[in-house]
Order: sequence, then C-alpha cells, then structure tokens
Amino acid sequence: MIWQLINFFVLLFLLKKFLYSPVKNMLEQRAAQINGDLDAAEAEKEKVEELKAEYEQKLRNARNEAQKIVDNAETRANKKAKDIISEAETKAENIKEKKLAEIEQAKKEAVSELRDSIADYTILATNKLIQEQLDKEKHQVMINQFIDGLDKEKLGELQ
Repeated sequence: MIWQLINFFVLLFLLKKFLYSPVKNMLEQRAAQINGDLDAAEAEKEKVEELKAEYEQKLRNARNEAQKIVDNAETRANKKAKDIISEAETKAENIKEKKLAEIEQAKKEAVSELRDSIADYTILATNKLIQEQLDKEKHQVMINQFIDGLDKEKLGELQ
C-alpha cells in the first residue's frame, strides 16, 4: 500500500508537471489570446466608429458645399436674368423713343407740306383775284371754293 501511495504521489507529481501545468499554461495562453482578440476587436470597433463619424462629417460638409454651389449658381442665374431683362427694357425704351421721334418728324414734315400747299393755293387764289376784277359776290364764292378744296384732315392737324 505504501508502494501504491508512492506510485499515486509520483503519478500525481508527474501529471501535475507534464499534464496539468502545460494544459493550464495552454488555457491561460488561450484566455490571454481571446482577451487580446476582444480588446483588438473593441479597438477596431472604436476605430470604425471614429471613421464612420469622420465620413459622416465629410458627407455633411460635401452636401453643404454642394448646396452652396447650387445656391451660388442660382443667384448668378437670377442676376443674369435680371440683367437681360433690364437690357431688353432699355433697348425697348430706346426703340420707342426713336419711333416717337420719327413720328414727330413725319408730323412736322406733313405740317410743312400742308403749309406749302396752303401757300400755293393762296398764291393761286391771289393770282385769280388779280386777273379778275371781282366784285364782292365773286370774291365770296372764290373763298368758299378754296376752303372746300382744302383737305379737312390737314386743317385739323394745324389747329
């Protein structure tokens, strides 16, 4: 029995030295590796979250920049449209003034022609009067004929 006890303790010692210690060391190493992997995964997760936040910030900045570009283009387009409208209105006003000046000139020319015509008729009437010695009745008839011969529209413009 002593030999069995000695064998038992020797076996225990040998199991502890060659089996239990290496298995324990292997389990501790495995636990350390798992803890290291968990820590690394946690660090990677934090890194990914930081990158995600950074990319989201960059995306917001890009959207803001794009909106600024669109707003700027819209402002420039509105300004250009206003400039074009203003220029068209100015040109239209110039054309209107030019046409009014042309109408006024044509009116002056018509009045001048009418005056020339009246002067010619007056000279003709005077010549007839001089050629004929008229009495008062013939004189009145000749004036009425002269007035009837004038263009009533032209006389209307002179008034």
